Amino acid sequence: MKEITNVTIISTNINKNILQIYKDYQLIDQSFKIEDLLQYKKIIFFNVFNELSEDKIREIYSYLDSHNILYINVTNNIEEVLFTDYLIVYDKEKILIEGTTLEVLKNEKLLKRIGLSLPFMVELSLYLKDYNLIDKIYLNNESLVGALWK
Repeated sequence: MKEITNVTIISTNINKNILQIYKDYQLIDQSFKIEDLLQYKKIIFFNVFNELSEDKIREIYSYLDSHNILYINVTNNIEEVLFTDYLIVYDKEKILIEGTTLEVLKNEKLLKRIGLSLPFMVELSLYLKDYNLIDKIYLNNESLVGALWK
């Protein structure tokens, strides 16, 4: 994986074994305070966003970006992949595919084979694209609504 600022690793059978290859990253647990993140240069969130709102997740990522902190979000929640630009699909202790989030999500058959569905917004975009109502896939509802009501 190239060292880029925002990565999501997704898997249905997620375990901490994947963290062995990211030894120079600090593991963050559920009880973190956003201002405490400044003490680290590289962070891994391991299934910590499940209870947070979309706005809170965006706030955390914005904070990290503004302070040039590298981060990886390891999750089993497909909706969380839409918050980052780079996606790694991990299954049975190996990387199946990685790349930009949109490029990886185009591999719907691979995702379904390991038990993942597409995020709702991506699936909706694909349906609307099939009916020629839009011309590309959108990763957030603001962009999709803007495209539909232009």
